[in-house]
Amino acid sequence: MASRCPVHGLTKLMDDDYFATPYVANERYAAMHEQGTVHRTCMDDHGRVWLVTGHAQVYTALRDKRLARPREYSNGDFTSQRFPEGTPTGTIVTLDPPQHTRLKKMINFTFLPRNLETFRPRIQELVAARLDALEAAGGGDLVGDFGAVLPITIVCDVLGIPDEYRKDLKRMADLGFGSDDETNAQLRADMLEMLEVIRSQKAAEPTEDLFSYWIHTRDDDGNPMLTVEQVLVLAALTMLGGYDTTAGMISRGALALLDNPETLQRLRQDPDLFGEAVEEMLRRNPSVHHAFRRFATEDMEIDGTKINKGDTVVLHVAAAGNDPRRFPDPDVFDIDRPDKAHLVFGGGPHFCAGAELARMEVTIALRELFTRFPDIRLAVPRESLALPPLSVHSRAPVAAGHGLTGAARPVAAGRAEGRCHGRHDHGHLAELGPAPPRPRATGVVRRPAR
Repeated sequence: MASRCPVHGLTKLMDDDYFATPYVANERYAAMHEQGTVHRTCMDDHGRVWLVTGHAQVYTALRDKRLARPREYSNGDFTSQRFPEGTPTGTIVTLDPPQHTRLKKMINFTFLPRNLETFRPRIQELVAARLDALEAAGGGDLVGDFGAVLPITIVCDVLGIPDEYRKDLKRMADLGFGSDDETNAQLRADMLEMLEVIRSQKAAEPTEDLFSYWIHTRDDDGNPMLTVEQVLVLAALTMLGGYDTTAGMISRGALALLDNPETLQRLRQDPDLFGEAVEEMLRRNPSVHHAFRRFATEDMEIDGTKINKGDTVVLHVAAAGNDPRRFPDPDVFDIDRPDKAHLVFGGGPHFCAGAELARMEVTIALRELFTRFPDIRLAVPRESLALPPLSVHSRAPVAAGHGLTGAARPVAAGRAEGRCHGRHDHGHLAELGPAPPRPRATGVVRRPAR
């Protein structure tokens, strides 16, 4: 049962149990959908919000200009502070068009389709290196030894973070996720301070990367397109946004396939289906179990619910992906589902710029993991994994099994295997044993009962 806010007495639909107990999130979604599409609730900071969970309502709200991101539209219920005091408010996460559009253009070019393909060999290289390490150890931690390593390294590559700073920046990012507000603020301040050191170096000696591009791009009058503060916050947000959520996608996706062995066998027989499987993973059980905040700029209604000017509106994209009004039998993991139109990457002008890169990372990682290790299995009881968000703080020990089959292995160039790999290197967590027989593919399967 959801707890209640001690300040306002409202039910906290996203409380500690929601984030920390297996399956609670999905149970909450089902309860929310039975009650309606818009709910009055409180967040962890006791701020009152309208939580929107219906797919149609979230889709529309993401594109509704009456719902703004700048916090000056708030009536005071919003109290969260993502970055330390003094951080400029004119950043990509706090602006709407047209100001947001200018900043978004500074990111988008990196993720154009023609540029995305340049990342593929690097992703394959990193995945192969991690699989080599898992094979040598006979197993390991699905999160720390595999899922978390790829995205932090790729985002460091995109930004052009020098090798000597990567371990410390990863440590700051790791500690920041899930920390209390005071610790989080200090870690973000430390990250901005280190990024300023890197910015100064690249200002003097630019390199071929996104960080240098932001620093040195000028407008028609020769003035910098971005202020120093905007460059730093943009770099921090790119690092954080491209790390934890993608790590969660890889780890949660792997766990979803281990939970559904018949579907996994189909994918091994036809690896081209991994793309469809990733979309169903993102719909059914994404790593984004929080939501997007907006503020009402005027009195309005969402699905018949009156929203007052200044109210905080939280758009819950994960709940929307499990809305039975849009997705029949939403608890069924079905890669053949014709409609997998999840909203995990947002929508409208704030759609995630790195969505296609994340898809590429997750698809390659899962395809190579499960084609290379046909007998991979969890090394601990499934019920012992208390990790709905499955972020960088979670663990999922696996045994790699014996033998290599399936698609050809990408070449493993060892230069990056250990980069940015700090506190989650748990070593050899599982002993090899005989793997269970693989079941025949029979189509759709349901999540095992608890």
